Amino acid sequence: MAGLAALGIALGLSVLLLLRKVSNQQSIGSLRRQMQACLYELRLFVDEPAVVWRAQKRLLSLNAGYLGLMLRPALILAIPMLFLFSLLQPFFGKAPLAISEASLVTVKLAHLPGVLRAPPILQPPPGIQVETPAVRMRGVDLICWRIRARKPAAGLLRVVFPTGTVTKTIASGSEPRLLSTRRVQSWWQLFWYPTESPLPAGNVEWVEIDYPSRAFSWLGLKLSWFVWVLTFSMATVLILKRPLRVVF
Repeated sequence: MAGLAALGIALGLSVLLLLRKVSNQQSIGSLRRQMQACLYELRLFVDEPAVVWRAQKRLLSLNAGYLGLMLRPALILAIPMLFLFSLLQPFFGKAPLAISEASLVTVKLAHLPGVLRAPPILQPPPGIQVETPAVRMRGVDLICWRIRARKPAAGLLRVVFPTGTVTKTIASGSEPRLLSTRRVQSWWQLFWYPTESPLPAGNVEWVEIDYPSRAFSWLGLKLSWFVWVLTFSMATVLILKRPLRVVF
């Protein structure tokens, strides 16, 4: 939990420093003061429709200007935040396969090859048991197996086709580790699943293991890592925005 708190504080501080650097703080502050003035007009001159109407139109115009000023920093923040999420989710958001609990391995075929000459064979590392034969869902061209972890393990899962073999890392046990939930072929999908090298060109688009979700408990609350990091980062932003003189 201490690691999530430190991550949230560092993230909130980074957001504040980046906002101060890339946004027009002077214009944002001016617009906020004008918006507050319009709100005061709406409260003070509630019995004068003409004044209220002008204040409402002015407030809408100022809001549009404010959104325009915040668009640039929001776009600059969005890409690294999404990439950071894709890096942290495999460690904080997922847990290795639990011992004695079942899970699924799913293969998505990249091209419709028609009827396979022979069903693929799933070869797990020691400690992982395959409980079902390959089940193919033709409508979406998926192939699935049910597996079960019998003891802590870490290694390569092999999907053996008549034309070649595809591998995927797999882990079980209680020790937290960086996991790869899905190994993909497409380079653009690698942005969301960056913890394993891309698959070689072929008929397999991705291989996925259904790892259980991971949650963290604190103060009687059991929440996902993302909620805790978001909470700590927002608290950091609210506490430090005035000392750092950041307006948003």
